Amino acid sequence: MKLLTLEDYELAGQTFWPKYWYVAKELGEGAKTEEVLKCMEAIGTVALKVALEEESVGPFGFNKKTDTPDIE
Repeated sequence: MKLLTLEDYELAGQTFWPKYWYVAKELGEGAKTEEVLKCMEAIGTVALKVALEEESVGPFGFNKKTDTPDIE
């Protein structure tokens, strides 16, 4: 099992902290860490669902875009 390094924490913090402080600001000054983390989990679930729905919407049938070029 790999041990996490300080660099691993720094890299993760670059994405974690902006989200944490956004949620903390939305909850208000009296929000406790546990409340912020619970809300982050809930918002993350909704955000992932929305992202997956947006990814699946698009052209259907013959209008689909493919990664491979058409062969003639």
